[in-house]
Amino acid sequence: MQMETMNVLRAGAKGLMLLVMAANAATTATAQGSIVLNGGFEIVVKEPTTFDQLGRADGWNNVTLGMAELFSKSATVKTVGIPDNFYGTMEPFEGDHYAGFMAWKDDQRSNFEGGPEDPFKPGWNAYSEYPITELPITLKDGVTYEISFQVALAGNSDRAVAGIGALVSPLNLRYPNRSFLGERPQVVADKVLEERGKWVEVRGRFKADGDERFLVIGTFPTAIFQTKRIIDGLDNQYAYYYLDNVTVTEVTPDTD
Repeated sequence: MQMETMNVLRAGAKGLMLLVMAANAATTATAQGSIVLNGGFEIVVKEPTTFDQLGRADGWNNVTLGMAELFSKSATVKTVGIPDNFYGTMEPFEGDHYAGFMAWKDDQRSNFEGGPEDPFKPGWNAYSEYPITELPITLKDGVTYEISFQVALAGNSDRAVAGIGALVSPLNLRYPNRSFLGERPQVVADKVLEERGKWVEVRGRFKADGDERFLVIGTFPTAIFQTKRIIDGLDNQYAYYYLDNVTVTEVTPDTD
């Protein structure tokens, strides 16, 4: 009974600590103008140890069955370590963590019917991952907001893409697939982000409808889509991007 009581106390203390950390993050975010509570992925329920653990960053999840990553300095270089990891080498834009998502992975299949000049044929779907987080407030009707986030093409990616952007939705989107989303984003990068190992800002403004509550980051071919091979010869057919410093701010006359 005493051991059970101690375990309950530990669990309660851990939960309280997370609440305090979240409150501090909210205060910091408000002071900086952003309404994204954990845009730097610094508040973690538990440190990541392998792939597909974005959910260990407090407040973040996945839209589809394609599961994004949370990277940490405490993790191994073989998986999601910082600075060295499975996808390349990258220091955080700030803090001790960042996320990462597969922006595009070609699902070409071996073409056993074709000759050596046609070794692949198109598959049914392109694989893509979409981190999602709930905002602490619903956006205001008619108000202009600015979305900004940092992405960096991972060093082991042999492809790069255009069409990385942000969607703010009234719905907590969930889809039982690993495919591109059909929704159209409010903010999108219209050029191919092809420089490996360098943080690049994606930024844009939009006028809210007044019911948006969930922020999604990923690749949106409904707005624009282009892939680019950045090596010669055969390649690994994927574009993986690190993600950090996600912000949403209200644009006021003072900041316009």
